[in-house]
Amino acid sequence: MSKAELEKAITDKSHTAESWRSNIKAIEAKIADANSRRTKAEALRKQFALNASLGNTAATESIAKARAEHELATGDLKDFASALIEANERLVEAEREVKVARSNLAKFETDILKRQRVDLAGQLDQAIEALAGLYQQYEKLGRAIVDMDVIPHNTHLTTNFDSALGNRRVRAACPKLFDRVFPNAVFDEMKKEPLATSESRYWFGEPVEITTTKAA
Repeated sequence: MSKAELEKAITDKSHTAESWRSNIKAIEAKIADANSRRTKAEALRKQFALNASLGNTAATESIAKARAEHELATGDLKDFASALIEANERLVEAEREVKVARSNLAKFETDILKRQRVDLAGQLDQAIEALAGLYQQYEKLGRAIVDMDVIPHNTHLTTNFDSALGNRRVRAACPKLFDRVFPNAVFDEMKKEPLATSESRYWFGEPVEITTTKAA
């Protein structure tokens, strides 16, 4: 499904849920009305009970109407109660479908971000390769300088080989990002492979085609 279709599904499902909320309010209003009718009928029965028992025709007719209204209101309350239960069940289901629709859109958008990240990882691979090449040249020049034996000796009459190679200076020149990315680099047993490959495997279970091209 396209993003537009997924968004439309959310809109449609949300409308359905809102419709059931409105239905529930309408049923609750009918329940309130039925309760009011039954209460009034009970009051009328009490009002005309004495006169009806003494044979008053008007009172007898009024009690008959009140009984009928009370019975009708009681039946309505039972029906509306059942309807309210089912309406709430429909609302729960509609809200569940809205949640599913939103989740489907989120997954769709997340997959786009994942693929963008994999593509960006390909660019990082190029940068890593370029950095590795520059560092090899840097290290090679350092070794050549040490081999020339022109560096001053320390108090122990030896040259500081590691200092001459400049590894610590390289590390100090790196941004703080590297401290977060490689906190335990010495102990990391993960196999060496392109970042785009490992990134794709992490998100999709297997490498996917990278859209970026390798720098010449």
